[in-house]
Amino acid sequence: MAQEETRKRSLSERIAGQYSLYLLRTMALMLLVFTLVYWLTAVIYANRVCSATLERLSDSQWQAGCYMIGDTGLTRIDGEEIEPSVMPQRADGALVLIRQRGLLTVVLGMGNYAVMYVALILTLTAVELVRLRIMRRRAGQISRKALQPISEIVTAAKRMSASRLSERIAADGARDELRELIDVLNEMLTRIELAYNNQKQFVSDASHELRTPIAVIQGYADMLDRWGKADPEVRDEAIAAIRAESRGMKELVEQLLFIARHENANHRYEMEYFDLGEMAAETLRETQMIAGDHHVETKSMESVLVHGDRSALKQALRIFLDNALKYTAADGTIALSCVREGSWARLTVADNGVGIAKEDLRRVFDRFYRTPDARGGEVDGHGLGLSIARMIVQAHGGRIEVQSRPGAGSRFHILLPV
Repeated sequence: MAQEETRKRSLSERIAGQYSLYLLRTMALMLLVFTLVYWLTAVIYANRVCSATLERLSDSQWQAGCYMIGDTGLTRIDGEEIEPSVMPQRADGALVLIRQRGLLTVVLGMGNYAVMYVALILTLTAVELVRLRIMRRRAGQISRKALQPISEIVTAAKRMSASRLSERIAADGARDELRELIDVLNEMLTRIELAYNNQKQFVSDASHELRTPIAVIQGYADMLDRWGKADPEVRDEAIAAIRAESRGMKELVEQLLFIARHENANHRYEMEYFDLGEMAAETLRETQMIAGDHHVETKSMESVLVHGDRSALKQALRIFLDNALKYTAADGTIALSCVREGSWARLTVADNGVGIAKEDLRRVFDRFYRTPDARGGEVDGHGLGLSIARMIVQAHGGRIEVQSRPGAGSRFHILLPV
């Protein structure tokens, strides 16, 4: 804490020091300007006095010679060695102004001007020094007050930890740029907190999804160890279950790796131009091969050229088709279409399955979210497919639209720019 206070004082003192230097430069410039103006005014006034005196001497026909202008009048002096000039000069150790007209010469002593200048310059310097001291102290107070929000930022940053991400920096007393900085930092902290919470939830959900198959595999392994060595029926049942759970775990891990690579910007799409209608027709034929008693058909299949990763978009389309197979009765119908609508290509997967309730529509793309029917164990899956499909479509600049009603089926639309 003492080091922090020292740093804050040091910074405020540096600001006050810079301000003091600025004031010193300003004071020096002001004194220089005052000096120039003072002596310019004094010389002009002295020359006028000398010119008026010479005119008066000429008009009165004074005797030729040199005269000193004093408070009591004119005094004749020996002026053989002096040289007239419009600028003051040193003569016998005194500052004088010497002017000449014809045979008449006048000398004006400027010592009083010099004394007055010294008095004024000393007074101004003293006043400026006092002002400098006051302003330096005031600058220190102002800088400390202005730096207070920065001190709060530092304190808040030191307090920040995984368990205190909800804290925010107080903006009391901050104005202008500092207020804007605090707002930006608070917005950044909000995004960090959201990302951290999402990551925690993601890890928690993944752990939960992996816990069940691991427990099943462990249970069947124990059963094999106890009874399966001598009972072929138990052994075959255990091996089949272990294989099924292993496949499920492999699929889940692959999905988790895809999401992790996508979020870390490590996933690279192989972008190319291809016929979306041709890809959809190919995926439809593959789906028909595994459809069983489902009726898989096409409504409209237009040729549309799009730019994207063919394999990734095919993966997204297959996710929607697989979901349609899962949530549609054996004798149900699944339809796929591909059409062009202006500057968009629309892929539509429609089914007459169980449909999705309105309260579930808002969450079907959330990771690990499954509808109540799916959570009941009737439908396999981990709740990651639609989330992955949305990632792929959004990465291609597209969007997904959903229309569904319980008991009436669902329609999933993939829209891609062309």
